[in-house]
Amino acid sequence: MNTQFRTLFTVGVKHGYYNNICEDLRFIVPGDTARCLRNGKLLTRTLDGKLHVLFEADGDGAALAAIPGKVLRFGLLATNSGFFNFTQLTASFPDTKLLHRNSGSPTALDAPTGVTPVVRMLTHVLTAPVRPVTVTLRDGSANPLQSTVITAAENRVSIAFDLTGYPPGAYDVEEVSASGTKQTAYYSEPELVQAGVFGILEVRVSSGFYQEPPDFKIVFTPRHETLNYYIVATAEQASDLDTLSITDAGAGEDNRDPVLFTRIPAASFTGAEISPALLGGSSKQVVLFRSQAAVPRTEKARRRIQLMKNADILIPHLPQPGPGRSNADIIISVSKP
Repeated sequence: MNTQFRTLFTVGVKHGYYNNICEDLRFIVPGDTARCLRNGKLLTRTLDGKLHVLFEADGDGAALAAIPGKVLRFGLLATNSGFFNFTQLTASFPDTKLLHRNSGSPTALDAPTGVTPVVRMLTHVLTAPVRPVTVTLRDGSANPLQSTVITAAENRVSIAFDLTGYPPGAYDVEEVSASGTKQTAYYSEPELVQAGVFGILEVRVSSGFYQEPPDFKIVFTPRHETLNYYIVATAEQASDLDTLSITDAGAGEDNRDPVLFTRIPAASFTGAEISPALLGGSSKQVVLFRSQAAVPRTEKARRRIQLMKNADILIPHLPQPGPGRSNADIIISVSKP
């Protein structure tokens, strides 16, 4: 019998920071998914940053071991240590991880949600200010698993649920009291937690995948930051820097909006700026040029953002924050203005 491999589904990564494809992520396969892949005669391959899941088929293209309804889980691991410097993540990161799954539509990923990772013991800190409060542990399908009522006499601020014996996946802890109802999302997958993943992908396989494989997209947004150029020059007085300016002459050739800058003299610095005393000695003068709007981090530097002295170009291409920088504060030293 002739066999072949066909695409079951693919998962691509779209990130506005990169010029082309994002290859800074690795897909981690935990043990339960590895077993499911073997049982379903599936293979995984990563090509140009995209995850391909393939199924073994007979000569007519029919799957040899179809697994509709099964959930495949993958961890998202950043291979570039600067990934979190230029990627917009939730305010609760890294305490929570991003969960991507196709629960709303079989062929599209839902908007990512934040989940708190746990291993075997889920300890939930109560948020309800009043008692009694009914606390219920639910699985990813909202089925109740454990429930208890906490009264004022107990004076407890947290409750622990032992997940030993429960399958990996999403869980919710629901609190119901006179103050209302609140749910907190958790995710139990010991292997992925220990691997240090920052995100989790869940794909529930639909029977339609075998005829029309979906192309899922995980979308990331680059961080937007205010550019701060601190110009440090050897000069006797601050007015010696009055001839300096920063202009953006490359917006047209880069096909982008121009970046406009506001001049801030050292005398107007607040606690939010780097102290001039940290930037040089008594022979140094400092002026700050700040972008008037936050701009997205980009892999390719913006061209021709220039340091000028009157009409003369001192630096034709000012540096911009690279992936290793956690902020957009850049210090430029010039010998004389």
